[in-house]
Amino acid sequence: MFETGLAYVAQNDGRYGATGTAFEAKDVGQQDNLARVSRASIEVASGRHTAILLYAPFQLTTVVTLDSDLQFRDQLFAAGSVVQHRYLFDGYRASYLYRVLDRARVKLEIGGSLQIRNADVAFTSGDGTRQANQSDIGLVFAAKARLWWKPNRDRGAWAALEADALSTFGLIDGVSGGIYDLGLAVGHPIGRGVDLMLVTRLLGGGATVESQNIDNWANFISFTAGARISLDRLLSSAGDR
Repeated sequence: MFETGLAYVAQNDGRYGATGTAFEAKDVGQQDNLARVSRASIEVASGRHTAILLYAPFQLTTVVTLDSDLQFRDQLFAAGSVVQHRYLFDGYRASYLYRVLDRARVKLEIGGSLQIRNADVAFTSGDGTRQANQSDIGLVFAAKARLWWKPNRDRGAWAALEADALSTFGLIDGVSGGIYDLGLAVGHPIGRGVDLMLVTRLLGGGATVESQNIDNWANFISFTAGARISLDRLLSSAGDR
């Protein structure tokens, strides 16, 4: 599957460092324009089992004149200075789903996901003489579910609601966090194993890590178009020839 389109940063609150300044998306120009986003995945199904590999990059770079002083880690960027802000949050995700409900028109799959998080948040002064960043690589587990509605089985239009979600529920001392990735897609086949689709997605989450003095919570809304390719149906089609 591949989809691409536009996203709006509804929220991106951050604070980095023991004396860091709290800032929001509007403070660093992230709400001035829409961002271009894309994601790609490979899906293989066998019986009731489905495996999915997903690559979901996200990078947004803005240039703003600061309205007030901004402390990021050990670096101070003074009010009135021009800074470049880079926010990178790439996701590499592997998922497994098991079909627990298989009716003529409705199918329900449940399972889990493991995501590798590749994040980097950085500020650079306009003249390039001062720079500070916070980078992180981590593993994130999440529950996953997908609900299909296919009024004509494998023919005609379809709709799917897919969700990945996790919360620490305050169970870890000094750490609170959560993620969610909720997508609603509608599609129509154009050939065996290939569907065109439109997707609206809500993606967000974040974490507060007291030991590292990190506090970041974000929410994004996207509207994309793309194609969904089912390798199992393509392979079976090739075998029939």
